[in-house]
Amino acid sequence: MTSNPFPILIERFFTDHLRTQRNVSPLTIEAYSDTFRILLKFLAEKHRQTIDRLTFREFGADDILAFLDHLERVRGNCVRSRNARLAAIRAFAHFALAYSGPAFAVANQRILAIPCKRTTKPVLSFMNREEVMAVLAAIDITTNFGRRDHLFFSLLYQTGARISEASQLCPGDVRDRFVRLHGKGRKERAIPIAKDLMARLHVWVKTNKVSPDHPIFANRQGAALSREGIALRLDLAVRKAEQTCPSLRGRRITPHTWRHSTAMHLLQAGVPLEVIALWLGHEQPAVTHTYVQADIKMKQECMKLLEQPSKPRRKRDPMRFSRLLSFLEAQ
Repeated sequence: MTSNPFPILIERFFTDHLRTQRNVSPLTIEAYSDTFRILLKFLAEKHRQTIDRLTFREFGADDILAFLDHLERVRGNCVRSRNARLAAIRAFAHFALAYSGPAFAVANQRILAIPCKRTTKPVLSFMNREEVMAVLAAIDITTNFGRRDHLFFSLLYQTGARISEASQLCPGDVRDRFVRLHGKGRKERAIPIAKDLMARLHVWVKTNKVSPDHPIFANRQGAALSREGIALRLDLAVRKAEQTCPSLRGRRITPHTWRHSTAMHLLQAGVPLEVIALWLGHEQPAVTHTYVQADIKMKQECMKLLEQPSKPRRKRDPMRFSRLLSFLEAQ
């Protein structure tokens, strides 16, 4: 091995360890690589060194602690994001223990000992239906990028897809009445969408000549939209929508807010939690219960039921009425 094994081990960590030995999902590799891109730039600037010349000497516990502090103070990352970055770094440190030699074994052990921060789980933020429509209406669809943005955020709302799932969507994933999303842990799910949105997707693919294995929603370079790019385009639309929808002023609307909004609107429409869990791709239905906790209106309705005597409810024919289909038809 060369005198500087650090860059070689990082490459081996991604190409051999993660892909070949552990066979982790592409989304995990993307998240880990994003962490190391930010980390290596930080270490290079901190130690005034080029990235390719960084060694284990610049990869100590104190450096990692400084990086984690940088994430929160400078980049404005929340504690959950900070902990996710730390998980990627610890995975590499554990891998590097067998190759870095005894001189840096103690340093790697110190990195592995860095604890995750405990955090209070905030109440979920979501948009109501009027706010969703206001943001969509604020997008300028006279331009090609505007039509792309409107189509992308409409898809986010109807499917409740994660950003990574929607941004990687290819024409081959678009079927007759549904789209196939590739979620966490290599899990796939099929989500039906409204006819007009499906028609718009087909028109977009045909007009822009998107090949079957190419991302439908691409940037100027033809690559899939990045999280940063999506957040920027959304912020532009939200700031414009504030002019007609005052309730959006001062709100922090992120791309993930669309997913929360979809879940809340499904819940408010009476869709069972088990169905919403499948819709969102939650591995455990219990995760979906957080939306119940966030819905003040549902809590108020529960209070009314407690205050008023119960009335017999007329049974509905499940084949004649579907809240889920009503939600889709209203899009």
